[in-house]
Amino acid sequence: MAEGRVQEVVVRKSRAARLALAVSALVCLSGRTELWRTVRLGLVGLVAGFILLVISGKMKTMAGELVAIWIVDGYLLGHTMVLRRRDKPVFLAGAFVGILLANLVGDETLYVASSFTFAGVMETCAAALMLPAVKSARELVKPMVFVQFVLGACVVAPLLSGVVAVLLLQGIFTSHPFSSFSNWVISDALGFLIFTPVTLVMLSGEWRTLLNPASRVKSALLLAFIVITTAVIFLQTSYGEVYWMLPPLALLAFHAELSTVLLGTLLFISIAVPLTIQGTGPLWFFAFATMQDRILALQLFTVAALSIVLPITVLQTQRNALLSALAEGNRRFRNLAERSEEVVIELSADGCFQYVSPRATSVLGYAPNMLLGTSLLGLVHGDDRDELARVLEHAATNGTEESVEYRLRRAAGAYLWVRSFIAVMPSGVPGGQVALAFTVRDVDTHVVSEQKRLAEQQELRDMAFVDSLTGLRNRRYLDNRVKELLGSQARGTSARAVAVLFADVDYFKNYNDEYGHQAGDECLKLVGRCIATVIRDLDLLARYGGEEFVVLLENCDHEQAVLTAELIRAAIESLELDHRGSPFGVVTLSIGVAQSEIWRTVDATELFELADSALYVAKRLGRNRVGRVQDTVTTESSSRTNGIDVVGGQIAQARR
Repeated sequence: MAEGRVQEVVVRKSRAARLALAVSALVCLSGRTELWRTVRLGLVGLVAGFILLVISGKMKTMAGELVAIWIVDGYLLGHTMVLRRRDKPVFLAGAFVGILLANLVGDETLYVASSFTFAGVMETCAAALMLPAVKSARELVKPMVFVQFVLGACVVAPLLSGVVAVLLLQGIFTSHPFSSFSNWVISDALGFLIFTPVTLVMLSGEWRTLLNPASRVKSALLLAFIVITTAVIFLQTSYGEVYWMLPPLALLAFHAELSTVLLGTLLFISIAVPLTIQGTGPLWFFAFATMQDRILALQLFTVAALSIVLPITVLQTQRNALLSALAEGNRRFRNLAERSEEVVIELSADGCFQYVSPRATSVLGYAPNMLLGTSLLGLVHGDDRDELARVLEHAATNGTEESVEYRLRRAAGAYLWVRSFIAVMPSGVPGGQVALAFTVRDVDTHVVSEQKRLAEQQELRDMAFVDSLTGLRNRRYLDNRVKELLGSQARGTSARAVAVLFADVDYFKNYNDEYGHQAGDECLKLVGRCIATVIRDLDLLARYGGEEFVVLLENCDHEQAVLTAELIRAAIESLELDHRGSPFGVVTLSIGVAQSEIWRTVDATELFELADSALYVAKRLGRNRVGRVQDTVTTESSSRTNGIDVVGGQIAQARR
């Protein structure tokens, strides 16, 4: 046992050691990878700074020690913007070293080279600090960001670096290529304005839009037009119409993507600047005093061209983004509308179809174009049309959201129960016509099943409250009706007069013995139907049990209750139903009558007891009579009657 535990501990320790070694190896590998990435980023900055400064130096030499466009800082700013915050110092440090080496190679002293390098890198840092976090050219040309870019990178940063360069190099060179402050500021501003967006396009991958099959041919034709126009204008010295270059650039800005516009602008500069420096182009048509003035004119023309092209590009980019968002929103809406269970509809204020989603075909059987321009109310069931018209008008007038259920005619002609939700859609134009967002959901199965359920519930309720033999109301229903009556009286201001009639078929046991129970049942049915023909519609007739019936008379005084009871007794007697087990020879009734104004349950109980007592007296005094209460119970005292009268009597000649 001990040896096994020792082995287990050894195994666990060896596993932990292997895991620790693996973690350490990963940490070391990760550290090495990060170190190599940092070194590589610094080398990229060094090489890029060195090469671009050499190219700018060649252009400077060609132009007589003047720089038309300073490429280096524009590229450095664009590359810095796409880097992580912790990587930016490494990249800029490498660029500083590369630029310094290029300046030293160009036969500059260490102080002059260091001054130029410091002013340039400081300019890039200042421009980067004045810009928000931007990772692509499309983000850069957003209106507010672009304004910050122009003011910060293209105005403030060049002015600041120009001042620093003048202060550092003052008194060292009198005719240095960068001694012209205006040339420094404009060339750096043009470098930022052109090469920063170009760098972002290349590094963010936006250049791939040039390969988009949908616009590839169009972009190629526009770029070819720019190249040909620029070459034609700047290869000749006969005409000074340099501004003929502006329409092609504006056309490019209106009809091309951002990456294509930047590439076209770069092609224009790549052709126009070298040709102007070499002695051709419309700027040589004018007699400038010095080469510096000609370069300044070229710079100003480039600024003028960009002041037209870039704002158009910014607005077109924003417009294309809005159109793209609108198209995407429309695509998503149609996608949702086509896959929704509901039919999505746009109605005019008068209820005509303006848009119908494809779901209408499966739900209603109509193709959407069949419904456009027609009226919704024309498809609605006649019984539901007025209600739906009212709801539509209310929603359009008050701007409220409404919901309604109604029947809608399908293409096959059958009606379908549907539920619709209605809401106002703002027109977006002052004084424009209001439209209604309208949905149609098929609820036919639900509504039909609900109607069936309610009908079944009503049937069960009727079965619970209906006497199965006679079809009259039963005692349970009578008790509930009395409770409702008491409840309504409690909410009212005064009590209503109520009368109770207790009726009992005379000698009914003898009838069953003589004729059988089936005949007895038929007798009770006939008696119930006969009583129902005598009483009012608002009166309640119920089979109380066995051969007993109760009539509840509302808003009835005592004399009227007695008269009704006598009419019932006489009507049954006049039926002349044979009854050999009765001394009267026919089926007769004994009825007890009680009347009062009831407020409480005890009042109703006493009233029923009095009616039952009156019935008992009528039967005891010979049957086929109406017994009535002489003095009714009063609300305040709840006193019982002092006596009972009997009215009516047996028929003139009893049938034998």
